[in-house]
Amino acid sequence: MSGQPITVLMVNEYPDYIDAEVWAAELKKRVPQLQFRLWPDVGNKGDIDIALIDKGASPGFFDAMTGLRAVVYLGAGVDGIDLQSFPKSVPLIRLATREQASEVVQYIVLRVLCQQRHVAEYLSQQARKIWKPIAPRKVSETRIVVLGAGRIGGWAAKLFADLGYGTAVWSRHQKTLPGIQSYFGRAQLADALTLRDYVICSLPLTGDTRGILNSSAFGKMTRGAYLVNVARGAHVKEADLIRALDEDQLSGACLDVFQREPLEASSPLWNHPKVTITPHVASFWVDSGIDQAADLCGQVARGEPLSNKIDLELGY
Repeated sequence: MSGQPITVLMVNEYPDYIDAEVWAAELKKRVPQLQFRLWPDVGNKGDIDIALIDKGASPGFFDAMTGLRAVVYLGAGVDGIDLQSFPKSVPLIRLATREQASEVVQYIVLRVLCQQRHVAEYLSQQARKIWKPIAPRKVSETRIVVLGAGRIGGWAAKLFADLGYGTAVWSRHQKTLPGIQSYFGRAQLADALTLRDYVICSLPLTGDTRGILNSSAFGKMTRGAYLVNVARGAHVKEADLIRALDEDQLSGACLDVFQREPLEASSPLWNHPKVTITPHVASFWVDSGIDQAADLCGQVARGEPLSNKIDLELGY
């Protein structure tokens, strides 16, 4: 791959998910002129062309990076970055691989089907050696809404529709998805939630979506509805969720994300009988983004237009 030498700085605060040595080797293999640095061994900040970060940058992080040409956020969203202080002249890029999206969609469908087909109840019965069939609710009589209709939410909605669920999406703008009802804008949120049996949150976290799943939202759903959140913990007002569960407005919730992570041991969510907790693993293999990151490095080296840029005003 031809082009000018480029220097890449990686910030890796999640070594369980990201193997920095693998990234360094693979990026250099694809972009031979690449020089790799791993935080905190920054060297001369003025030499850095690209920053790969997996967590929100601390105040002053980008100071003195006078040659910075792109910032790549390795997570599914960029809410960890303070977009108000982010250097507006620098493109902010997110990795958006099909493999990563597929993992999240798998998780969403898995959690709904486990609830629909009474998997937890059967495991309990097995432990007690009980043979007792439980009739699942017919999918044709089950209504699902997916909040967020992008590459993850739209894909999940299509699969649910193909399985026969009454499926809808809610998003910022109207979507055209065959066999799926589209709601859009804040004015249509209540209609989107009304009498839904399953609510899936796959929204980007912005000022408009923070706290969107609250007592008012839960009250619109079918009594006994089930919530799956694979987006961000701050979408959910946890106290409102616990109240809705305790009052049987919701039959349960599967949460992969939380307002504070790792989830504190003192959180009442841990011991709640209606809550399933997973440690932010709906998408696991960040390494699937190496090819895309290498392509981006090549684009920077060759001075080409960059793909997957984030709109700093919208936050996604």
